[in-house]
Order: sequence, then C-alpha cells, then structure tokens
Amino acid sequence: MQNTYMKDKENDLQSSLKEGEDRIKNVVSDIDKKVKQGQEQIQKVIADVDKKLHENPWPIVGGVAVGCVLLGFILGISRRN
Repeated sequence: MQNTYMKDKENDLQSSLKEGEDRIKNVVSDIDKKVKQGQEQIQKVIADVDKKLHENPWPIVGGVAVGCVLLGFILGISRRN
C-alpha cells in the first residue's frame, strides 16, 4: 500500500517537474524572440540616425560645440571661487 502511494507521489512530482520545465522553455523562447525583435528595431533606428547624420551633420556639430562651451563655462566658474 505504502509502495503504491510513494510511486504515485513520485509520478506526480515528475509530472510537475516536466510541466515546470516546459513552462520555463516557453518563457525562455519568448524572451529570446523579444530580444531579437529589439535588436532588429535598434539596428533600424541606428541606420536611420546614421543616414540623417550623413545627410545633414551641422546640427549635431553645432550641438556638440554648444555643449562643450557650456561645460567649459560651468567648470570654469567652479575654479574661480
């Protein structure tokens, strides 16, 4: 009697473990698909930005110059005091 009970419990445990393993595999597969989709979207955005920068680089050059001037001004003020 007890032997049958233990075998039933063992079978229940094995089936539960198998279900858990299947769920984990599905989740990992879904995550992998989403990561690949994200990588593709990032590559598209980078390609678009690269194309726009090559067509008209001056706004970026001007923005970097203004940022450097402001940073230099801020750092110069802290040394004066």
